[in-house]
Amino acid sequence: MRTALICGGGVAGLSSALHLRKHGWEVRLFEKDSELRTAGVGLNIWPNGVRVLKGLGLGEEFLSFAAAMKRWWALDSDGTLTSDVDVSGWDQLLGAPITGARRRRLNAMLAEALGYDTIQFNTTAVSYEQDTDSVTVHFDDGTSATGDLLLGADGVGSKIRNHMLGGPPEFTDEGITRWRGVFATAEAGVPADVQADVYGAEGHFGWIPIDATHAYWYGSLGSLSTFEEFRGVYNTWTGTPVPKIIEVSEPESIIGRELTHYKNHLPRWADGRVTLLGDSAHPMYPGMAQGANQALIDGQVLAGKLDEHMEVPRALQAFEAERMHEANTMVEYSRLHFSWEKTRAEYRTAGSNLQIDRYMEFEV
Repeated sequence: MRTALICGGGVAGLSSALHLRKHGWEVRLFEKDSELRTAGVGLNIWPNGVRVLKGLGLGEEFLSFAAAMKRWWALDSDGTLTSDVDVSGWDQLLGAPITGARRRRLNAMLAEALGYDTIQFNTTAVSYEQDTDSVTVHFDDGTSATGDLLLGADGVGSKIRNHMLGGPPEFTDEGITRWRGVFATAEAGVPADVQADVYGAEGHFGWIPIDATHAYWYGSLGSLSTFEEFRGVYNTWTGTPVPKIIEVSEPESIIGRELTHYKNHLPRWADGRVTLLGDSAHPMYPGMAQGANQALIDGQVLAGKLDEHMEVPRALQAFEAERMHEANTMVEYSRLHFSWEKTRAEYRTAGSNLQIDRYMEFEV
C-alpha cells in the first residue's frame, strides 16, 4: 500500500487524507498545533464544497448541523436592497445547497471520520528531500517520515512551500483587517436561513447563518484596525441590521485579523513527489467565500489524478494543470470584492448578486 504524508490538519489536509484513504492509500497526517485549527469561527460551504463532502459519505452528517440558505440578500449601506436571490432550489439545480457552518464542527467531523489516531499533533514540517522512489519530510524536532507522496497543506505560512520555492513568496501588505463574530439571529431580528452582504463606500459587512439559531458575521473597513473604529463606522449604517448585529454579538466570539495572501500566484505547486494544496497553494481573500471549498476540491481532484497516473510525479503535474487556473481565478475574483467603492457601485447597478454570477461560471 502506498503511503501519503500530509502536513496540515485544516480542511485541506483532513479532506485530502480522507480522499486518499478512500482510494487505497495509507495516510499519515502531521499537525503543528496541539489541537485542530478553528480560526475563523464560521465557513460558507457552497454547493461545490458540499458535493465533495457528499462524495466522502459525509453529506448527511454535515447538513445535520449546517444551515442551508433559502435566500441571499445584497444591500447598500443606506439600506437599499440591491439584490434578493432565491437559492432554495440549488439542492436540485446544483446537487447541493449553499450552507454555513461552524469551522470547529466541520474540522471535527473530518477528523472523526479519519480517526484521531491518524493525526500526529505538535509536529511541524520544516523541509523535505526525495529521490525517484520516495520522499522524506523532516520535522523541527529532528524526526522524519518517509512515504510515496508528500502534501503541503500547512497553510499560508507553509514551510513545505518555502522549501519547494527556495523561500517565502511576497505577501500583500494592504493593511486590511477582517473582524468576525457570532450572534443569535433571533436577537438581531434577521432570518436564520438568509445570508447577506452590505456594501458601502468605506467597506463591507456580511453574515451567514451557521446553524439553526446562530450566524457568523464578518466585515472590513479599509485600514481601520481597532474594533472601536470599526464599530463606530458601522453604527452609522442605521438603515441596515448591521448595528444591531454587532450589538448582540457574543463578546468572546469577536476577533480581528489582518488579511493577507500572495501578491502574485505561485509559479508551481508540484515538485516531484510533493505538492501544495489549499491555502499553501492558493490563499485568498474571503470575498468569494471559496477558500474552504477550493481546498475540498483539491483533495478530490488529487485522489482522482493519482488513480489515473501510477507515477506520482506525473499525477501531481496533472493535478496542478487541472486545478491551478480555477483556484487562481477564485483568488482574483475574491480580490475584486475588496475594492469598496467600485464594488458598491457595481451592486447598485448590476441588478444581480455578483458573487453568485462569478461562482456560476464554474457550474457548467
